[in-house]
Amino acid sequence: MSRTSLAPSGADAGAELRTLARLALPITLAQLGLVSMGLVDTAIIGRASVQDLAAIGIARSIMFAVTSFGMGVAFALEPLASQAIGAGQPAQAWAALRSTLRACALLSLPSVALSFAATLLLEPIGVEAALIPGVRAYLLGHAPGFFPFLAHLAYRTFLQAHGETRPALVASVAANVVNAALCGLLVRGDDMLAWLRLPPVGLPRLGALGAGLATSAGSLVLAAVVLRAARRRTSAPPRERVATGAVFRLGVPIGLHLLVGSGAFAVLGMIVGRLGAATVSAHQIALGLASFTFMGALGVAGATSVRVGHAIGAGAPPRRPALLGLALGASVMTCGALLFALAPRRLVGLFTSDAEVLNIGVQLLHVAALFQLFDGVQVVAAGALRGAGDVRFPFLANIASHWLVGFPLTLLLGFALSLGAQGLWWGLTTGLVTNSVLLVVRLLRLTGGKIVRVGVGAAGAAPLA
Repeated sequence: MSRTSLAPSGADAGAELRTLARLALPITLAQLGLVSMGLVDTAIIGRASVQDLAAIGIARSIMFAVTSFGMGVAFALEPLASQAIGAGQPAQAWAALRSTLRACALLSLPSVALSFAATLLLEPIGVEAALIPGVRAYLLGHAPGFFPFLAHLAYRTFLQAHGETRPALVASVAANVVNAALCGLLVRGDDMLAWLRLPPVGLPRLGALGAGLATSAGSLVLAAVVLRAARRRTSAPPRERVATGAVFRLGVPIGLHLLVGSGAFAVLGMIVGRLGAATVSAHQIALGLASFTFMGALGVAGATSVRVGHAIGAGAPPRRPALLGLALGASVMTCGALLFALAPRRLVGLFTSDAEVLNIGVQLLHVAALFQLFDGVQVVAAGALRGAGDVRFPFLANIASHWLVGFPLTLLLGFALSLGAQGLWWGLTTGLVTNSVLLVVRLLRLTGGKIVRVGVGAAGAAPLA
């Protein structure tokens, strides 16, 4: 069983940076594997039908917003488990995992129902009526994988708190193989077999529904692999308990924080539908590519959260891992910015040969190149704050940044000033810049003093039982 050797909380800057990098690399690769599933689906569907690609882009925007709240509940385990491990209490980390799984299960069915309810808003806001059946078909196929995906996140977070990152990477590789094979077969049917020079067997072309089913199968694989790894750990004795309510008290603000940010992109994904199928497809491709590079910063954010939690659990100052995490995240996203600036047409061309989609996608990647750095800084700062158990301020900062600053500018630039999809992206870029500034200022202030461990009387912390 592979584990990352964790430097002590008081290690020098070089040792701490190496520990962060060793933690962040496999987390990043696992995250990239998750995004690769979506990119592979986009490539397969984009070659088959621009109409289905547009429908799936809208459906994913809805599902991502709904899933974000559940992800927040799963991520409540980050401070609970990492601080428990830092304090030398692994049994309490296991108890927190079990409570987190119960909380995720309670959320799953209402979340799936909400995703379907959201489709009732599509036609009133101007989305082409012809796209809506495809949106619902994808959501139907995706529904069985909702809880397995959240369970995978919880198990993965538990393992990361122990410095064990390989199972999540193995899971993402296995899930990609299953998803790619099933997506090709279910979306294209016998056409896929013909491309592989195999005889037809009567497979139907399921389009958007097939893509959703393939994603669900991938989620089941993700959960199965990390579950097996987590079960190797000794379970908590009966006296150890973490109340499910404690998970919700931490997880709800985290979920709202993610929902506010992803909700802005989800609404953007829906209103882009007013600009036509080509624009929606270009938006989907550019957003998928931006999400791919964002996984690097998200991996650093996960590692930073673990290290900040370990430091607080051990009674050590968390400022050093927090600041080094910010520097590492900014460096990773600078690489993404350069890639988008230097080769946008080649990147978009991987997913479509449609000239109109290609041109719009290139314009959007130029905007993405500029917001990469700020996107990386804000997610790492949020991860550091989460590791410290500070979950309310990021939520409030997201509201102010995305909905009071970014989204009004999105509507102004995209529609009132008729700048189209590029104007919509410029508006949300402003929100990302504002959020990164607010979260970094908060992090610097918080880490300047003593932080009490979650569950032992910290302001805003959740009691463990």
